[in-house]
Amino acid sequence: MEERHKHFARPTSTRPPSMFNLTLWTILVGLIAGFGGYLLANHLLPNNSASYFNISNPNRDIKVSIEQPLTNFGHDHQKSVAGVYKALRTVPAVGQPLFSVDDFLGSAVVATSDGWLMTTNQVTADAEVNIVLGDKVYEVEDLLEDNFTGAVFLKINENSLQPIDFQLIDDVKIGEKLFTIIDTANSYDHFFATTYLSNSHYSPNKYLYTDVADYYIKISGENLDSGAPYFNLDGDLIGLSYNISDETLLLSSEYLKQAVKHLLNKTKRPRLGIRYVDMENNSGFERKGSLVYNPQYTAVVYNSPAYKAGIKSGDQIVAINNDIVSSYRTLTTVLQNYRLGDKVLIKILRDGVEQDIEVSL
Repeated sequence: MEERHKHFARPTSTRPPSMFNLTLWTILVGLIAGFGGYLLANHLLPNNSASYFNISNPNRDIKVSIEQPLTNFGHDHQKSVAGVYKALRTVPAVGQPLFSVDDFLGSAVVATSDGWLMTTNQVTADAEVNIVLGDKVYEVEDLLEDNFTGAVFLKINENSLQPIDFQLIDDVKIGEKLFTIIDTANSYDHFFATTYLSNSHYSPNKYLYTDVADYYIKISGENLDSGAPYFNLDGDLIGLSYNISDETLLLSSEYLKQAVKHLLNKTKRPRLGIRYVDMENNSGFERKGSLVYNPQYTAVVYNSPAYKAGIKSGDQIVAINNDIVSSYRTLTTVLQNYRLGDKVLIKILRDGVEQDIEVSL
């Protein structure tokens, strides 16, 4: 007898689940599982990560999350940032000094691959120092100071260091995020903190002098240590922290880079010997240029290049050669383009009459 097979199924009101509904259920189950995992990790398991170190927190017990993007910058620059400590005697049992937090004086950065490090005179003031870089302790073989900025160069016995890169000051922006790296006593590691750039061309004094730095970089928040290096997010040095009149500022990377150049070339910065007012950066003045004037000190230093050339108090300097003096190209800044012994033409206004005066720096 021939067996019969069904060729169709009877219609029914029950429908199979659609792909859309399956997708919604999958997402919902995933969210529940993820949230459950988060609660388990935070409440039942040990937590080995933390947010960035708050720059206003004075404690040094710092943890940095490996998920934070700035961690890579911090680790990459550890080889270029050293700790400066009070010089201590070697402990025979370990063959090197043992430092504590109280021995820490400040930070230094590697300026050249052949052993020159850069810090500030506030770190090295009145103290013999040791340098801690990586897992080694170094004695300082030589010390040179750039009186223009207050930067100090320390020579150690190494020939394959990783020097830092400098950022041109024209490229920095107000509000730019910065980070700093500082050596930690009793630890192989460093810690770092973040802050923001609040003023890229800040002058703490209204009366300036051509033979010292005339402007600094201002950052938000409190500084951690003297000489602490601050970098941008590309890893370039913005400046070294420096305290002036109870303010924490940064020595400009532009001036620091020039200091390294003079160090390598064994040259000195040019001197002019003029105390002045930056007309464009002072409210109430519409004129541009620099007014040779100071109410407390001699405006033109005796026997200086400016004095010998005949520049007088009350002269208004508007240009040096073809470089116009302006708010961001101040008289002091423009002079740093030249070397000791160069001859320049300084354009001045005296009693409303424009004239050029040749000066040998």
